[in-house]
Amino acid sequence: MDRRFLSIVAAVILAAVIALPALASPTTAVRTLPTSVVSGDTFDVTIQTSGCGFAGQVVETLPDGFTYISCTPDDIGVKQVGNTVKFTFLGDSASFTYRVKAPAVDTTTTYTFQGIVKDENKNEYPIEDDDITVTAGAPGPITYILTMAVHGNGSTTPSVGNHVYDARDVVSISATADSGWRFNRWSSNVADLSSSSTTVTMDSGKTVTAYFSPTGEAKPDSPIYTLTVTCQPSEGGSVTLSPAGWRIRVHEPSEEVTRGDYNPDTLVELTAIPNNGYVFGSWSGDLTGSNNPDTVSMDTDKNVTANFVLSASERPIVGGEHARPYFAVSPLSVSPKQVQPNQQVDISINIVNQGEKTGSYEAILYINEQVESSRTLSISPGSSQNVVFSITKATPGTYAVSLGRQQGQFTVVGSQSASGGLGVSGIVAIVVIVALIAALVLVFRRIKKGA
Repeated sequence: MDRRFLSIVAAVILAAVIALPALASPTTAVRTLPTSVVSGDTFDVTIQTSGCGFAGQVVETLPDGFTYISCTPDDIGVKQVGNTVKFTFLGDSASFTYRVKAPAVDTTTTYTFQGIVKDENKNEYPIEDDDITVTAGAPGPITYILTMAVHGNGSTTPSVGNHVYDARDVVSISATADSGWRFNRWSSNVADLSSSSTTVTMDSGKTVTAYFSPTGEAKPDSPIYTLTVTCQPSEGGSVTLSPAGWRIRVHEPSEEVTRGDYNPDTLVELTAIPNNGYVFGSWSGDLTGSNNPDTVSMDTDKNVTANFVLSASERPIVGGEHARPYFAVSPLSVSPKQVQPNQQVDISINIVNQGEKTGSYEAILYINEQVESSRTLSISPGSSQNVVFSITKATPGTYAVSLGRQQGQFTVVGSQSASGGLGVSGIVAIVVIVALIAALVLVFRRIKKGA
């Protein structure tokens, strides 16, 4: 009887030893792409993830010159900002493919794809870098990207997003308004701006936006133009528009974005309102200069950025007795804020010379109150420079950062989850252990009863 009991115990323990490592598998992602493509060609990149828990995200950094086109399957959430493309999915693992267009090159060049994968607790794990060579050999057919977009409530054919067409293709497009809305106009690049069904000739990359307006809020035969205003940095302040436009929206909580729609030739006054600790610096985009308030004429769609800077000024470290440069420093940027050991962290600030003379600014980076690195910049009046320090740390822990009197931090985590939370896989592992213990107790009781 003792031998039988010991055999069962050994079998249960062995099952636990085999099961738990599989349940506690780390978060990983593998990227598959061609080793080489021809200049200007499109190609597919496949991502396979595992161990993410309830949900995960892959953040890919495309090399300069590469253009993201589309992703399959459709249930993968995609958000693109510059060269960074974020793919969000539900489930412990995912497999998806995204399409990319290579740059046109005159000489054969090798590029590197980089990325990270995040688990359900937003812990980050690096994806192994992959190189791809773009050859300057005989290129295939010339292709261009058509980007479809909507403003208001409606849809387009082709659908919203990026589509690849051969050069000189004439693409038929159409716009369909949702209930309570109507088609107003196309933005540009089409044969007929006012027709809901028209064509686009692909002699270059094109972006086409279908504008929809609520029924009765604008004349059917009158185009509307959109003024989009962004604050940089987002916490620096806000902008008011006068008139506000017949429809205005503020969205994207991560940054202050204001949009107003206007009839042609409307004069709009923009007033920048700094938050505490900031001053208004200048306008950029379709409005330049430092007048506040200032006006724009809505003869087309326009994008304006209101640039704010910290009100605190710093004197230069060098310069003549009569030199009067003053420096304003933007908020500190730390990206990413959570990394694996030896994964690169970029720490940056923007320095603006608000004075009347050229001067030098010494940017000193402190990590845990110790000097990590420094850089001296020469900045002319009215100009700005962005300084970036790229560092790595091998030891897990939280690192305090100071740069230009701005404070921040980042965390180096180990190979396991740094959040302290169990996550889905941890909870499942505990359930398995409890079940095995319960089975062991039941077996013991049966053996004892049989004895």
